[in-house]
Amino acid sequence: MKSGVTLMEENKTDYKLPRLFGKYYLLELINVGGMAEVFKAKMFGVEGFEKIVAIKKILPEVAEDAEFIKMFIDEAKIAVRLQHPNIVQILELGKIDDSYFIAMELVNGKDLKTIRKRLKRVELLMPVEQSAYIISQVCDGLDYAHRKTDDKMNSLNIVHRDISPQNMIVSYEGTVKLIDFGIAKAKSKSTKTQAGMLKGKFSYMSPEQVSGQPIDRRSDIFSLGVVFFEMLTGKRLFLGKNDVETLEKIRKADVPPPSVFNSNVPPELDRIVLKALSKDREERYQWASEFSEDLKKFSFTTGNSFSRQDMMNFMSEFFADELEEETAKLEEYQKIQKPVDHHQPQHYNDYRQPSRTEKTHHDTEMSMPKRSKKVPVLIAVLLVLSFLAYFGFTMLETKKDTATILIDSSEKNTIVMLNEGTMYQKRCETPCKIEGILPGDHQIELTKSGFVPVKETVSLRQGEVFNKSIKMFKIGEQKTMITVKTDPEGAVLYVNDVKAKALSPTVVDDIPVGLDIVIRIEKQGYFPYEENIGKVPAKVNKEISIILKPMKNAPAIPLQTNRKAEKNKPSVNAKEQAFISINSRPWANVYINGKLVKATPIIKHSLPAGSYKIQFKNPKFNIDKTFPVDLKPGEHQRMIKNFD
Repeated sequence: MKSGVTLMEENKTDYKLPRLFGKYYLLELINVGGMAEVFKAKMFGVEGFEKIVAIKKILPEVAEDAEFIKMFIDEAKIAVRLQHPNIVQILELGKIDDSYFIAMELVNGKDLKTIRKRLKRVELLMPVEQSAYIISQVCDGLDYAHRKTDDKMNSLNIVHRDISPQNMIVSYEGTVKLIDFGIAKAKSKSTKTQAGMLKGKFSYMSPEQVSGQPIDRRSDIFSLGVVFFEMLTGKRLFLGKNDVETLEKIRKADVPPPSVFNSNVPPELDRIVLKALSKDREERYQWASEFSEDLKKFSFTTGNSFSRQDMMNFMSEFFADELEEETAKLEEYQKIQKPVDHHQPQHYNDYRQPSRTEKTHHDTEMSMPKRSKKVPVLIAVLLVLSFLAYFGFTMLETKKDTATILIDSSEKNTIVMLNEGTMYQKRCETPCKIEGILPGDHQIELTKSGFVPVKETVSLRQGEVFNKSIKMFKIGEQKTMITVKTDPEGAVLYVNDVKAKALSPTVVDDIPVGLDIVIRIEKQGYFPYEENIGKVPAKVNKEISIILKPMKNAPAIPLQTNRKAEKNKPSVNAKEQAFISINSRPWANVYINGKLVKATPIIKHSLPAGSYKIQFKNPKFNIDKTFPVDLKPGEHQRMIKNFD
């Protein structure tokens, strides 16, 4: 299929694409709803600035709906305040030819609904650790919105009110974004919701929402819990035969544990889901950050961690064809030059030069009989002075409305990234100055090869100059600490294969900052435990709590580490548990002894110790390979296959 650049497409508004729309060039239609349509577009600015964005445009048939117009404008007013890596950025609210539009960040990826459909097509469920990662990322963005304040530090009391799979996008780079604050409620909104009016998708509403009661941030948490349940189980939670039946199911909020439908869901995840879905909002998570923290603790304590890199690998393999096609389109879009449209609205004429055949008002005046040469010169001088005065005033006002960041570091030429991954991303090297920053919260990260990265969040006010010099430390130069607790106590702890001085519980206070830390825990009668806890931040006492798993019929002998002792060590019951992590490139469905488990990546899958046949299948890439593996009691094997 050819790119949208070369095709003349017909859309719902009955004009052809590609088409000039103010300073934007509409390239292709992404989505059409009942009220608005979304386009992929190219933005043209001054000095050759270009960017691919998304344009959300009100449909002509609803342009006269005053209530919807207010809601649309409210969306822009709310969303433009939100600058967070897990929320799609709003760039502009505009109006062209009586048509309101919002320009926003374009996220190349798939919404969660599409991802779930694709998984269902191949009869797979998303791994629990992957589902937990996605929900925790949405929680982070949602919590930021819930806590957002105005310039006077008064809470805006933002509630999204439309949390659903369609409004969560996973990019091909592995980032998770929350979109569409179109019906969000904020204290400052001009549009008031009428009593009893339902807004949002029925199946994902909270009990208080369907009952017409006042709602707050906890309603969003319930809706997110519904999405999480469905990701873990593949089952719609509150889907009735009709809207009335669906609403009645929500009112009752009778929620079974997800493990009833998916045996891979552990008890801790059952607890987290059921707490988020409590009918009584006082018993739910009160803040999305609490929800996120429990999910991250679950991933950490179980060792089933999932990262942005893992998500990127999943997306690039699972949607390989779409990614290839969209990448080709973007390459074509980048080649498009700024078009000229002689029929654009007058207020956008400054984005083009008049053609030679066009005559402006000033052209007509200059064609009249010549007057004294002094007059035009005087006029020209006055125009220049007026322009300079206006320009200076405008710059002064702009400076008052924005903020400035001055960053220096102990190591020169340190890279400074501002709001990485957003439309407001900026980069410089120390010492550096970044001007024209919108008020609000901003993420700053300093990186330099061989040094520990530094991340900070700064809150800026209008006209503020934020000035800071940051000390950079070499990797391993700083020391921090970890606290290790075990159940039962009295276990031997190894940190990067170095034995700790004391048995658990204990504090190790010489942990190098910036290096990956691997801990190993051993205790007589229990399976050894090993985990890569990653890089421990400076000035943070990281606490790790481990529940050791007892061996059945374990021999009552001291732990030995020499080879002779290992040879004489009695064998352990072959039915004890072992673990295996499996990944592949490209992705593949994994069968263990002929039974389908799930698609790669598989992280720390539990199996009884013994011999197995691991089969990789991917018909698209003609992959059908089988490998034998022997798992010993308590062992954690890793199998990575590259079929490229």
